[in-house]
Amino acid sequence: MSAPISKSDLTFHLPQSFSYHSTWDDADYEPAKPLSLRERLVLAFQRAQARLARWSDRRVALTELSGMSDRELSDIGLTRSDITRVTDPSFIDEYAGRGLARG
Repeated sequence: MSAPISKSDLTFHLPQSFSYHSTWDDADYEPAKPLSLRERLVLAFQRAQARLARWSDRRVALTELSGMSDRELSDIGLTRSDITRVTDPSFIDEYAGRGLARG
C-alpha cells in the first residue's frame, strides 16, 4: 500500500505562500490608514448630500407619477396604488438586486 502524499507535501509552506509577508516593505498592499477629522467630515457631508439628492429625486418621481391619469399609468404598467411602492428605496434596492434595474 502506497501513500498518495509524500513527506515533503506535509511540511510547513507558509513562508512560500503568496499572501504571507514578513514585513510591510515586501507587502503588495498598503495598510488602511485612519481618516483624519477633516476627511471624516467631508465623507459625512458627501453622504448627506447624496442622501438628500436621492430623496429629492424620489419626491420628483412621486409628484410626476401622481400627476398622471390612470390611463397614462396603465400604459407604463402601473396602477395608482403602485406609485408609493415603486418610489420606496427598499423596493428600488430589491429590484436593482435582481439585475432588472436600468441605470
